[in-house]
Amino acid sequence: MSILDLAEQNFLVTFAIVLGIGLFQGAILGRGIRNRFPTFKKHARIVSLSLLALFSINAIFSVLKFADPTKFSMSEFIIPSTTDEIFVLILNLVGVNTGVVTVIATFVSITLIIFLRFADIPNIARYFIFILSAIVLIASLLGKFTDFVPTTFQIMLYAFYQFGITLGIFFVTRRKESDVLSEIK
Repeated sequence: MSILDLAEQNFLVTFAIVLGIGLFQGAILGRGIRNRFPTFKKHARIVSLSLLALFSINAIFSVLKFADPTKFSMSEFIIPSTTDEIFVLILNLVGVNTGVVTVIATFVSITLIIFLRFADIPNIARYFIFILSAIVLIASLLGKFTDFVPTTFQIMLYAFYQFGITLGIFFVTRRKESDVLSEIK
């Protein structure tokens, strides 16, 4: 019995764990954003709703891309001889050539990476987030460059993970400055 079979048999526990990991990662990111940008605390409602919308869009597009990955095969690979062919090859490898939805998802992801780069997150938490992000990246690359097609269960796990991150950031950033639970410096 593989670990995925065991996880699927205990799907409620698995979903709770994955949602908890996402909530924890989202809370770390939300706290880092609040610490780095203290003026957000004064405008908590607007900021948290904006982040909720941004991360929700990212989560939806990420789940859609994970559920139906654009495959890249070596038969499509040609050695580029012009700058146009190099550009097309880069677009094919990155997967941006698949439409407007992918371009929007890429834009939101890049915006989030730049935005979160400036967040005040402790090193141990950065490593935690990096390891989780690397695992997600490996799963995405497997979907793009191999015959791997995620099952419904795996898609649901990824959706719960993305939902957890979104909710974690929202819950932490929505607290106002005068909140009893505000961060202690």
